[in-house]
Amino acid sequence: MTDESGYPGRPYAWTVVAILIATAILSYTDRQVLSLLVDPIRADLGISDTQISLLLGTAFAVVYGFAGIPLGFLADRTSRRNLIFGGVLVWSLGTLACGFSRSFGELFAARIVVGLGEAVLSPAAISLISDYFPPSRRGTAVGCFLSGIAMGIGASILIGGGVLRLVESGALAGTALATQPAWRLVLLVIGAPGLVWALAILAIREPVRRMTEPAAPSPGDTASAGLASSHPTAWARVVPIYIVVALASLVDNAVGAWAPTLLIREFARNAAEVGVVLGLLLTAGFGGGVLIGGWLADRAGSRGGWSRKLVVALISSLLILPVSLLVNAGQYNVVLLSVPLYFALSGSVTALGFSAILDVVPNRSRGLAMAISFFLNVAVGAGVGPTAVAMASDRLFGANAGLGPAITLTVALSYGLAAVTLLATLSLFRRRDRTQCCQAPR
Repeated sequence: MTDESGYPGRPYAWTVVAILIATAILSYTDRQVLSLLVDPIRADLGISDTQISLLLGTAFAVVYGFAGIPLGFLADRTSRRNLIFGGVLVWSLGTLACGFSRSFGELFAARIVVGLGEAVLSPAAISLISDYFPPSRRGTAVGCFLSGIAMGIGASILIGGGVLRLVESGALAGTALATQPAWRLVLLVIGAPGLVWALAILAIREPVRRMTEPAAPSPGDTASAGLASSHPTAWARVVPIYIVVALASLVDNAVGAWAPTLLIREFARNAAEVGVVLGLLLTAGFGGGVLIGGWLADRAGSRGGWSRKLVVALISSLLILPVSLLVNAGQYNVVLLSVPLYFALSGSVTALGFSAILDVVPNRSRGLAMAISFFLNVAVGAGVGPTAVAMASDRLFGANAGLGPAITLTVALSYGLAAVTLLATLSLFRRRDRTQCCQAPR
């Protein structure tokens, strides 16, 4: 069934979005659950925090560096539904392989397989959604999918904590797996459902690919007209936004990877308890932050275009700086609440940044622009973020200082740089726009 504009019917289209959101949550559960299992993995395999950080982040960065953009290119030319189906199977098998790994090398290789499968999801899913919805509703649909990714980070810790609690309570007692360490059982229990969920992807029909022509600028909309006709200028504007969004991703990955271990290790809390409580808070905080950021982007865009969105992103970035101090407060409840508060503000920065990128680049280049941004987010975020905390902890503060100072330093330095980048960008292009306005023939 189709709607009046020839697009698939709205109920079915939203069903597809719901399936893709659930798939994103499954993806992030398989990716992030390792952050709950750091200490038992270290003890069982005899590896360091720096090696753990490579498992948490670098394994994904390696895959995205070599395969992310080519897979996005492939999504423009083959069945996106089938790509996602294959991706779910690959990352689920990779998660199962993690559970059977007996050394750092085996676990690193298995994490690369997980990353390879997950590299397919975002470009293929956003491309699918863009052909299920007309332009007037496409932004809301894409925003819901992105909020699902954000909520997936919290949900992954929640689901992982729930599974860990079941395993520790003896739910698998009497089975052939009962003699395995709890961390292995968690990975096996979480990896297996993906093999079944992949069948749900087959319920998605591949939609007709649509080419959307850029809308004509409204009378008096000189900024949009200028961007549409000045491709090099548009890319010059988008580069600093890439930097800000990538820095946000760096800190998101750093905090997401090490906050559970901070709460477990330094406050002697049970991993399952931390997983459930922190997971609920992160699901609400990060998911809500992205949704609010999207709403703020619409409000700011209607009043001042892309530059006003960057002003709001700058305010959120500055608010994150004092929040970073709370991560090292030394009190369990303060630290516990500071993490979702950070993610709410960071989610707003990310949503505003994505919206500004789509405003700045010409319509015909938006797919490429988003593919580059996703690549940078993973390459910089996952590749550098977790390792930055581990190296700061090991080499600057020492093991006795704990993880709090290292996380605080990573957040403050990264978002301080993001704020400086936003200030410089706003100042530079406002000055350039004023100069061009004065030089324009009257």
